Amino acid sequence: SLGLGAGFLVVTPTIMSLLQSCTSEVEFTPLFISKGEGHALRRMVDLVIPSDDLVPGAVDVGVHSFIDSYWNSVIPEEQQGQVKVGFKLLADKFRNTFNKELEDGKAEEFDQLLATYLKSSKEQQEAYDEKMGEYYQAFQKDPTTLPDAEAGVYSLVSNIRGMTIWGWKTSEEIGENVLWYDPVPGQQKGCIPL
Repeated sequence: SLGLGAGFLVVTPTIMSLLQSCTSEVEFTPLFISKGEGHALRRMVDLVIPSDDLVPGAVDVGVHSFIDSYWNSVIPEEQQGQVKVGFKLLADKFRNTFNKELEDGKAEEFDQLLATYLKSSKEQQEAYDEKMGEYYQAFQKDPTTLPDAEAGVYSLVSNIRGMTIWGWKTSEEIGENVLWYDPVPGQQKGCIPL
């Protein structure tokens, strides 16, 4: 029993390090946005579609990386600038609300920020959309125009929510293993006697 006890003492730190490595996050290096903005994007994506025991969440299937790559490679340069402006406004809002930078934000703080905009009244969301419409019209005439701060943050957060849902639903893992269904259940046997 002395040998068995010594064996447990030797093996325990190894097991503990394996368990801890399972809970550590994989490093996300964004292509389009800054590292702090990438931290914010990852947290918000995880809050929009969290994982559970049965279904992988948006971060598990790499939606945050997909959104960053999409912004980097697909959207036109004009819209890229608008995303950058949106993140600047988000960083200012986060700094004013929580007195810290985006990269230092915790999930609870991003959850509070998402709730502020995404759970606002229908009238408030329509007002934000109207202000963004006015901004887009003004932007066509003068590209140095900036949007209303609150409307700009709402627009970015709403865009992230929509892209998260889209990216999650169209990911290979979710499309093939979670949302898959058999439209015609059973077998088709055409050449059998009545």
